[in-house]
Amino acid sequence: MKKLIPIIALIASLGTQAKAQDWHSLTATHDLSEKKQVLRLQRGDQDTYGFLDLFGKKADFESVYGEFRARKDLGKGFSAGVEYNGGTGVKDLVRPHIAYSKELGPVFIDVKFSPIESTLEKGQQLGIYGSAKLPLGFGLESWVDIDYKDGKITLLGEIEASKELTKDLYLVARAEKYPWQESAQYSLGAKLKF
Repeated sequence: MKKLIPIIALIASLGTQAKAQDWHSLTATHDLSEKKQVLRLQRGDQDTYGFLDLFGKKADFESVYGEFRARKDLGKGFSAGVEYNGGTGVKDLVRPHIAYSKELGPVFIDVKFSPIESTLEKGQQLGIYGSAKLPLGFGLESWVDIDYKDGKITLLGEIEASKELTKDLYLVARAEKYPWQESAQYSLGAKLKF
C-alpha cells in the first residue's frame, strides 16, 4: 500500500479543480543509455508540485517513482513545505523544507533546504531548480540536489532542453546523473503541456 502513496497523491492532485496558474505535462522519453522508456506525469501550481515516473523496457512499465510537495507561502519569496519521495525499490521518505523562489525575467529559480528527512539515512539536502524560456521556442530547466550526511556530499540532478514544435508540444533532450548510476544517462522524447 505504501508504494501506492505517490500515485494516489498525484492522481488526487490531478483531480482537483484547476486554477489559472495550474499546469500539467506528460513527457515520454526513450533512455538511450539503458534502452528503456520513461513516462513522466507532472502537475504543479503555486503551492503544490508532484511528478510520477513510470519505467519500462518494452510496452509495460515495471517500476514507478514519484515525488509530491506542498508549501505554504511565508511572503517575500519564502515558503515552508514538506516533500514526499517514494517508489519501487526505494525507501519512502519525507523532508520538511524552507524554500525561496524568484522570477528574474524569463528565468525562474527555486532553492530549498531540508535540515532532516524521515529515514535518517540521506541527511540534509540543498536543492536548486532553475528554468528559462529562451528565444525561438527553446527552453532549459535543471535541478541539482546536494545531500550531506556524516561529512559526505552526494550530488544528483537532471538537465532538460526543449524546443516547442507546436502550441504545447515540445521535443525534449534530457541528461541525468544519480548516485547509483555509473555514468550519466541521456534521453530523447516529447512533452505535452495541458
